[in-house]
Amino acid sequence: MIYRFTVLILLFCFCAMLTSCSALFSAQELSENYALMEGVQSTVPQAIDGKLNTVGDTTFPASTEGFMGANAASQVVITLPEKKVIRKIVIHSDNLSQFDIYADKGSITANEDWKLIKDVKSVKRSPIEVSLLIPFPTNRIRLRVLGTKDDALLNRQQRARSGGFRGWNTGNRRAAAKIREIELYGFKTAEQVEAEEATDKREKELDDLLQLE
Repeated sequence: MIYRFTVLILLFCFCAMLTSCSALFSAQELSENYALMEGVQSTVPQAIDGKLNTVGDTTFPASTEGFMGANAASQVVITLPEKKVIRKIVIHSDNLSQFDIYADKGSITANEDWKLIKDVKSVKRSPIEVSLLIPFPTNRIRLRVLGTKDDALLNRQQRARSGGFRGWNTGNRRAAAKIREIELYGFKTAEQVEAEEATDKREKELDDLLQLE
């Protein structure tokens, strides 16, 4: 009798564990694209318009050109209307080859508190999917362009214009990245998943009733 009772308890615990794991995995479904939320801003507006056929150039910080040196990295900054935990970024670009990603920690003592969260040395294909483990919520993401497929051509053109003289503005140059779209995702909560499943179930039941009429 005791043996059977013990087996039943173990089975119950096992089923509870499976249910808990199922809820956990369901909660890992991606959220909606935060970049398309109302009130989102970007230094490259084309990156958040939801249209892959529009293309915008990343921008260079002001006063970054110098003598005998490379130009600074161009960038795009996306600002959300509220803080979110970002778990995945999808970048649609025609020429991006190397970049890094920063998230603003929102320090009380500073207007900007950027933390490096990802460094991508080589882009193999587009769209570029980057999984993230940001340990804090943020409302600002910065993508910094460290290399593009157009850099070599830009440098050749620069040297040709300077007659081979390496002086002002003739260091290694970085071209702007061509950005079609940047998507930002988090994870759905278990409650969101359950609500969507309940809605899908009700819609299916309604469809079944309509087919019976």
